[in-house]
Amino acid sequence: MIITVVNQKGGVGKTTTSVNLAYLLAQRSNVALIDLDPEGGSTVSFGIRRDKKELKLGEKSVNIFNIEFFPAHVGLLNLELSGDVEAVAQGLKEIAKGFDVTVIDTPPNLGTLAVAAMIAGDRILTPITPHPLAIQVTKNLGERLASLGKVAYAVTNMSNKPVNLNVGGIKSLEIAIPQSKLFIEASRLGVPTLRLEEFKTKRPKLGAVFENVAKVIIG
Repeated sequence: MIITVVNQKGGVGKTTTSVNLAYLLAQRSNVALIDLDPEGGSTVSFGIRRDKKELKLGEKSVNIFNIEFFPAHVGLLNLELSGDVEAVAQGLKEIAKGFDVTVIDTPPNLGTLAVAAMIAGDRILTPITPHPLAIQVTKNLGERLASLGKVAYAVTNMSNKPVNLNVGGIKSLEIAIPQSKLFIEASRLGVPTLRLEEFKTKRPKLGAVFENVAKVIIG
């Protein structure tokens, strides 16, 4: 199964959602995480430097926190500029064949890489925040998804209350991921927030929220 995490709006928590969902699922399944963002959000969050070599899609990976992680590299820029959506989508599907679940962290746009990931995705998850601009941008994303015959599950980030945004191509989950200082601390340490939470408390609240997300997405 391929889970694509997408939203063309930056700052809504795509990388945080991708990394922590992959970490959670990797505790019980063979999981890959692909950083498809040329800027390398997930790569940086793990404290890994973006590879300056031009690599092929899926050519290099590293196992970290039981996740087979495919870091960002400069070759992604050429793939973005190529416009060859179908070839990239097929490449992602080939990588995913070796895993139970593959999570894809996409760039904050609707270019070649993001659209290819949406086409390849069996499930699509879009993080949103309760801000007017983020909501409007997500509505626009819904239109693009509908044109592809796809539907994304919307999960609200940085809030205690979920945003109700059931429009074409978007189905809102009754799930909200609250703000927490743990996200900032985990980013500084280069670890998934859920892993840090496991060391901090015996009752992981964020872990429970991501479990709910996983139940809806995976079934």
